[in-house]
Amino acid sequence: MKNRIIMLFFVSLGLAAAAALSAAPPQTTLAYTVSMNDPASHVFQVVLRADGFDDEALDLKMPVWMPGYYGIQKYPENVQDFRAADGTGNPLEWEKTAENTWHVRTNGAPSVVVSYGVKATVQFIVHSYLDENRAYIAPVGVFLHVGGRLDHPVTVTIKPYEKWKDAATGLDPVPGEPHAFSAPHFDVLYDCPILVSNLDGVSFEVGGVPHSFVGWNLGDFDHDVLASDLRRMVEAAVSIIGEIPYKHYTFLAVGPGQGGIEHANSTAVSFGGFNPATRRAATGFLSFLAHEYFHLYNVKRIRPVELGPFDYDGPNRTRLLWMSEGWTSYYQNVILRRAGFTTADEMLAAVGSPIASLENRPGRHVQSAAESSWASWDQGPFGGDPEKSVSYYDKGAVIGLLLDLEIRHATQGAKSLDDVMKALYFEFHKEKNRGFTEAELKNVCERIAGAPLDEIFDYANTTKPLDYARYLGYAGLEIEPPRELDEPDAGVVVRDQNGALVVTRVGRDSPAGRAGLAAKDVILSVDGAAADAAGMKKAIDSKRPGETVVFRYTRGDEEKEVSIVLSKRIDPGYRIKRKPNPTPEETAILKGWLGK
Repeated sequence: MKNRIIMLFFVSLGLAAAAALSAAPPQTTLAYTVSMNDPASHVFQVVLRADGFDDEALDLKMPVWMPGYYGIQKYPENVQDFRAADGTGNPLEWEKTAENTWHVRTNGAPSVVVSYGVKATVQFIVHSYLDENRAYIAPVGVFLHVGGRLDHPVTVTIKPYEKWKDAATGLDPVPGEPHAFSAPHFDVLYDCPILVSNLDGVSFEVGGVPHSFVGWNLGDFDHDVLASDLRRMVEAAVSIIGEIPYKHYTFLAVGPGQGGIEHANSTAVSFGGFNPATRRAATGFLSFLAHEYFHLYNVKRIRPVELGPFDYDGPNRTRLLWMSEGWTSYYQNVILRRAGFTTADEMLAAVGSPIASLENRPGRHVQSAAESSWASWDQGPFGGDPEKSVSYYDKGAVIGLLLDLEIRHATQGAKSLDDVMKALYFEFHKEKNRGFTEAELKNVCERIAGAPLDEIFDYANTTKPLDYARYLGYAGLEIEPPRELDEPDAGVVVRDQNGALVVTRVGRDSPAGRAGLAAKDVILSVDGAAADAAGMKKAIDSKRPGETVVFRYTRGDEEKEVSIVLSKRIDPGYRIKRKPNPTPEETAILKGWLGK
């Protein structure tokens, strides 16, 4: 009797399981195919197949910005020839209900196939580009997601142009399927650009994890030198946090263009060539890569709470880009120094450069670093009008430097900014799986320092002047002030533009500013001679401070003339140097920070 009861129980359990399975909704899949049959047209052909969705309609949405570049982009305007059909090819009705939303009436069709073209003509790292040489896919501007389903897995199959054989990306490959990749959700897909062409590059390992540098038209270079240099750079960056949080990492050199954008296990950078024979060029290139690489920690994982999960439909504003971008700018110099690519004096010059940029910008009296961060969506990443704004890159890097020295001083060299970064990584990214607030960032910094840090955070949130003497003095350092030179200066910056000499900047208290010259004025002549940038400089350099130079210019439809009394040129200064007689404590802090 007991055995019969047990048997009936398992039969009932099996029937219940079968009923549950039969009642479960069908599995849904999203699969993309991207073709580039006619690269000269600059148009990608994209097909999305959605299976198993029983919705009566699907809202297909395209992001309007790329995480890492805080400005609205007009990606939806590049979409053309949009079509929708069911799995048997019958057309489905659709309409565009918002700038970045296509509403498709599926009528419950088990399969929906959407096709469209994407125009790709802009050579800028946040935009896709296609020509006869290579394809660069910025996923946010190519792949639509189903509204409310950002967490849905997705596969992407790339069909390269017939003359190309390679596709490189941070996405995981689909085993056994050439040029096919998968992502667990759209945040990963949107974070993984794809480069397609005939590619070259190098591979290396750090901590047993594979890394590669892959690019188009890399030119002649020593593969072993590049691999060795990148390995050293990555090892120095990884040592700051102590953990590699990815399975593989790819540097994508995408060719001519502008900028670089960080991703969780890759970075895409514009590339002008690698020439290790020229030390300055090689160091500059490695510094650029160090910045984008370190972002895999600072921004992609160590992040303000506003930067993820993302709202792709509009701005994601935060007041903390001075930390996210500025501290990364600071660490790119730290990384190169620790990897042995720069000397101690070169490190001092590198961390002093943003001080000079900040202090020679009148906008430091008007806008705080936090305000600059918030306004990035409106004024751009490097600030707007120099008279009214600052760059959160520059001021954030300076704050990072001063905070690092303050922590080392307060803890007698036992702690540093590295400890702050590690605490943020492990406590918020790994344990809490979220970003941090402004208050939480300050609390972590003060806990590591063992002291209040109100003044440091005032530097971020106000226009309060920075006390360089105090913080640099902790390491036996001082800063050179600006000084007058016996050379003439008008205080105007110009650019040759389409055959015209256009004013791009005028210092508010400069001779040109006091005389009424303004940005966008077009210079016709200087002292009666037709002017270009070189001619204007020659005319000014031929004078002495106190002498007059005559500018004739147009503003709109009006022609004007103004006499400008030249002043003495100001050496911007703000170079960091060692004090002549540092104390033992200062020497110890300098050694701990700068190395031998």
